[in-house]
Amino acid sequence: MKRILALLALGTLALADAQAPRTVTVPRQRVNLTCADTYWGAPRKDFLLADETYPNCVLRLPLALRERWPGPRTFYFIPRVSATLYTKDGKGNGHWLPLAPLVNPGDDPLHRAVSAQTYKTVELGGQFRKLSDVAGGDKSDTVGVGGKLTVCVAPVWPGEDPCVTFDITARYRVYTH
Repeated sequence: MKRILALLALGTLALADAQAPRTVTVPRQRVNLTCADTYWGAPRKDFLLADETYPNCVLRLPLALRERWPGPRTFYFIPRVSATLYTKDGKGNGHWLPLAPLVNPGDDPLHRAVSAQTYKTVELGGQFRKLSDVAGGDKSDTVGVGGKLTVCVAPVWPGEDPCVTFDITARYRVYTH
């Protein structure tokens, strides 16, 4: 009886592992953040200015999805990604403050379907308030972007993983004029 229960427990664990999406870490160099300020409309690539408001920030992730899942497919993007602001007080003590969620463009920010034929890069967007206002009396130092992006595919062919979760982490400097 104990042997049957042990085999049943091992089978259940193996099934749970098989259904959980595999996690892949995205190299920081491949995560690009571009924001356009409200005053000049100038794009800031991979850095921000503390005294500007950014109504349109785009995080680009050039993931090799067509290589992972070749053929005519549809990719589904489910983001759980956010931006935070690291600030330092006058004594050098720092802490992270929430800035904005980064979501899919379009009508449904949490779910997006893209054809493999038109896919080039994953783009997530968000709006950043004036960083100096978010920091309050502290000094804005770094914007961090992090979270997970789950990508699923349809149709799924035998032996393939239906979903992969990408772990995203990147940091960008904040400068003052």
